[in-house]
Amino acid sequence: MIIILKNIDAFKNIKTSTIEELAKKGSVFKLEKKEVLFHEGDLVENVYFLISGKVSIYKMNEFGERKIIFILNQGDMINEILIKNSTTAVACEAFEKATIVKFNTKEFIDIMEKDFSLVKNILDSLEKRNRRLYRQLKNSTYIKIEKKLAAKLYRLNREFGVDKGEWRLLDVKGITMTYLADMLGCKRETLSRAMKILQNENLVKLENKKIYIKPDELSSFFKS
Repeated sequence: MIIILKNIDAFKNIKTSTIEELAKKGSVFKLEKKEVLFHEGDLVENVYFLISGKVSIYKMNEFGERKIIFILNQGDMINEILIKNSTTAVACEAFEKATIVKFNTKEFIDIMEKDFSLVKNILDSLEKRNRRLYRQLKNSTYIKIEKKLAAKLYRLNREFGVDKGEWRLLDVKGITMTYLADMLGCKRETLSRAMKILQNENLVKLENKKIYIKPDELSSFFKS
């Protein structure tokens, strides 16, 4: 367990006694693809960290449509620490098979009180997530859908891109047109039209259900 926990970003460079206590308190379990970890509005009494696989964080709008906020990767903290017994504002679902470690919130806070390095790591995780939210907010207002899509593909490339000559392959299974539409909060048909525009600009190509992009050109496109 200790070796596994050391691969989680929030637990790096913390006290040996802290990692040992976390190993005693933590509980590891698995999620199948599309299995829900928690729903929006749930009272979540645990703190979750992703050991392997990926999970989606999303919200539902008033029409019952999903808006994907994040895809989280191995080593990421999944949810915020809910101190005042408030309910979670988002939902979490396994994007693919995932292994997760959970800690009781109260016990985790007690451990944090003994190691400020752990506190700083948690704050750093939340700061990075807030920065991602700010970028999403910037890209969601008064911008054409094709530019929103370009910005999203550019961001996905930073996490999942693999060099394939002049192109970069988004090497992540499950990124379908429907899923991209959920990420952008639009209809699939609208997403398809936006994708066609990017293809016509030679910024994106689709082959065998895989997405290839040109990151630098996409960046110039959505910033113009």
